[in-house]
Amino acid sequence: MIETSLFTAEQGNLLIRLLMAHLLADFVFQSKKMVENKQWFSKYMLFHIGIVYITSAVLSGWWILSGLIAVLHYITDGVKITLKNKGKIKDSYLFIADQKIHFFVILIIWAAYFSLFRNLYQLVLIPFTDYKWSLVLLGYLFMTSPLGFLIGIATRKLQQLGDNPEGKSDRNGFWIGVSERVIIFTFMLLEEYGAIGFLIAGKSIIRFSTKNEDKKSEYVLLGTMLSYGVAIVAGIVIRWMLMFG
Repeated sequence: MIETSLFTAEQGNLLIRLLMAHLLADFVFQSKKMVENKQWFSKYMLFHIGIVYITSAVLSGWWILSGLIAVLHYITDGVKITLKNKGKIKDSYLFIADQKIHFFVILIIWAAYFSLFRNLYQLVLIPFTDYKWSLVLLGYLFMTSPLGFLIGIATRKLQQLGDNPEGKSDRNGFWIGVSERVIIFTFMLLEEYGAIGFLIAGKSIIRFSTKNEDKKSEYVLLGTMLSYGVAIVAGIVIRWMLMFG
């Protein structure tokens, strides 16, 4: 498992405070009007970057390095705005990429300050070099597309009888299924079996409250039971295999 020797509690606390500063600046202290009117050299952009600098400096005590964080934040937001104005990339993709870059900028500056790049490299390798972490990662990967593909094959005939006669993929249903399996698998690893019951009950209420006559109830029931059942069995198997690590 992850060793605390990778960084000290004080170093980790500083990283947490830097991330808190980012969340405050980008979500709490940034209004909708600021988001909609930000441009490379607008007052809204400058005001936002000022907030980024102040929150980072106050929470971390890095009065100089917070300036570097603010400048890189400005460049990232500016590039995002340019790409958004061109309209060639979805806003959701731009948002995700923007937040990832902000996070990695903070992480890299933090690691450079404490000379922790080697430790971070070891941290990245842990899921592939440590038996238990590799096993858990394998379980989560199985919960996504591989298991969804298998369930799709098992329920193909019922899909053709329902509101999807051509067997076209239902992306919303796919991601709902992945989310459910990941949650159930996580509960199994944490031994929170009661929470799984609440999840199943909640889904049942939603299903019965909808009046979609087109979708065959047999397809919904079979797909749900297969999804839940395999996730639970996989959780049991992984927990059993973890005892040998």
